[in-house]
Amino acid sequence: MILTVTLNTALDITYRVRELRPYASHRVTSVTERPGGKGLNVARVLAALGHEVTVTGFAGGPAGRAVQDQLTATPGVLDALVPVAGSTRRTIAVVEETAANLTPEATQLNEPGPQVTPAEWSAFQDVYEGLLPSVSVVALCGSLPPGVPGARTPTSSAPHGQPAYPCCSTPAGSRSGAGSRPAPTWSSRTPPNSPNSPAPTSRHRPPGTSADAAHGRWWPHWARTACSR
Repeated sequence: MILTVTLNTALDITYRVRELRPYASHRVTSVTERPGGKGLNVARVLAALGHEVTVTGFAGGPAGRAVQDQLTATPGVLDALVPVAGSTRRTIAVVEETAANLTPEATQLNEPGPQVTPAEWSAFQDVYEGLLPSVSVVALCGSLPPGVPGARTPTSSAPHGQPAYPCCSTPAGSRSGAGSRPAPTWSSRTPPNSPNSPAPTSRHRPPGTSADAAHGRWWPHWARTACSR
């Protein structure tokens, strides 16, 4: 089982218009909605490739319910999102489809996400820790919603008797982790496929694999590509 973590999930909404003009009214030709956020995008790709995937993070409000309804209908994806009082953000893409554009162009509007309370953050940590024994790989993806303690960093090694988990991280913005729990962390601000990203630490790569080998080969192909989008 693969676990993807998306703390700032989103409902991706796409509006298609014939031509986008500032300060004008537009008639939308079509509307599509789907679960969004880097970790949910990764989960959808992995499920399409035949992998079993669990998704966790936060979901709340009407947008959060729409995200969870679609996840429930996605074969191979198990919903373990944690409820919050605030509303899951919406990301709105306005796609222009003029005859002059061979490739449609999009204007993107991204909401910040819900305000996460300390109690909701603690509930997420409990769910996250409870999922770890059943997974083989963890992907930590995307940006952080307001209220998540980004300055908090976990311990660098797992306590005695606790397993280590292969982990890939593709954060956007602030760093975060799972408090002091024995879990993988947002260890870098750069995507795994970036030449500037550091090699995984010893607890984040298979035993006997050197840092260079882990950096160059151990990151799964899907992590080096899909996670950074």
